[in-house]
Amino acid sequence: MTGNSAAKAGSSQQVIIIGGGLIGIATLYELSRRGIGAVLIEAENELAKETSFANGGMMTPSQSEPWNGPGVERHLVSSLFFPGAAMKLHWQQIPSLTSWGLQFLRNSWADKYPKAAQSNFALAAYSAAKTADILQQYQPDIDQSNNGSLKIFDSKNNFKKSLLTTDVIAKLGISYVELTAEEVIKKEPQLHEAKNWIKGGIYFADDSVADARKFALFLSELAIKAGGEIKTSVRVGDFISENGKVVGVQTDHGDFQGAVILCAGSPSAALAVNVGLKLPIKPVKGYTITLDAAHLKSQMPKMPVIDEAKHIAIVPIGQKIRIAGMAEFAGFDHSLPKNRLQQLKQLCARIYPDLSSQFDWETAVNWSGLRPMSADGVPFVGAAPLDGLWLNCGHGHLGWTMALGSACLLADMMTGDKPDIDPLAYRYGR
Repeated sequence: MTGNSAAKAGSSQQVIIIGGGLIGIATLYELSRRGIGAVLIEAENELAKETSFANGGMMTPSQSEPWNGPGVERHLVSSLFFPGAAMKLHWQQIPSLTSWGLQFLRNSWADKYPKAAQSNFALAAYSAAKTADILQQYQPDIDQSNNGSLKIFDSKNNFKKSLLTTDVIAKLGISYVELTAEEVIKKEPQLHEAKNWIKGGIYFADDSVADARKFALFLSELAIKAGGEIKTSVRVGDFISENGKVVGVQTDHGDFQGAVILCAGSPSAALAVNVGLKLPIKPVKGYTITLDAAHLKSQMPKMPVIDEAKHIAIVPIGQKIRIAGMAEFAGFDHSLPKNRLQQLKQLCARIYPDLSSQFDWETAVNWSGLRPMSADGVPFVGAAPLDGLWLNCGHGHLGWTMALGSACLLADMMTGDKPDIDPLAYRYGR
């Protein structure tokens, strides 16, 4: 393999994957099963310990709209003065977000936003189908359910706006059903105590749920069986370049030689700077609270319920309930402020008053993760403008949804096979 030329199956030349989250693991699996020698390098002592660890668990092509929709600037400005804002911009982050933020706002314009949503949906739907094939073939124990997802609204105006946005990606084939307030309760009976404020809902039958970390660990086992290598507790320091081509990486455990794929989530941008590459990716912080729900039995909700206005989802995953929410521009801060966790708890109580009172909040597992958000909300998948370097990063809130599809798309490009979907929308420099 030379530079960004095709890597033929059976090649003895090594490919180095930086990042042991779900995206990196999926990439290792896809290359390994095609006979391409690949080694994954992860800085942590375990795989999928960061953003893939306790995310919302939803595989949702229905949520393909980028978060920088028209009017987002008003929300961000007002959030500066409102500590409890669901989408929150922190004052101290403004200097570091200037260039990225301007791109983020430009891509919220009405002529750009729908195109980004369509690109995301194409990759998300492709990925969901690929994932479904693997799950059907191997049937791993990853707390999977295929009951769809349900968006609920407390405002008829927000309901109407969301329907208009959904129609943009519906033209590409997404299945959805508009529900009255009464129909929402029939679809998810555990919402009966919230019936006084629910104004309507949208049901997406093709969405699903599974534990992203369990899937990542399962996929890593398949990758190893196919010949892939995984090295944890190895920290990348810099790239090795020769004559303008990336030929490996320097680490605290020695040098690794080969072409490099950047799958490091939010830190990808800082790593790319080492070779003069400006990746417009910033971390967007989110929180989850995971609760034991085995005692609910017949009261267990059947599907994820999403309150888009509050940036919250309540997700049944196996015998647990996971409350996921918020979008904070807070840099690489992983702290767990009490007010944010309390906010999630209150939102859960608003949606499920009775169930919320039955949870043991003292044993809840609180977590924060950093979504790697590109400036236009669409991931980078493909060759970098530097020979020997490839990209698979910037998936934002859709990393679990897009993981396997992104890996397949990248592997096709690296091997010279014809991709099943058009890769141009995900190229660097688009």
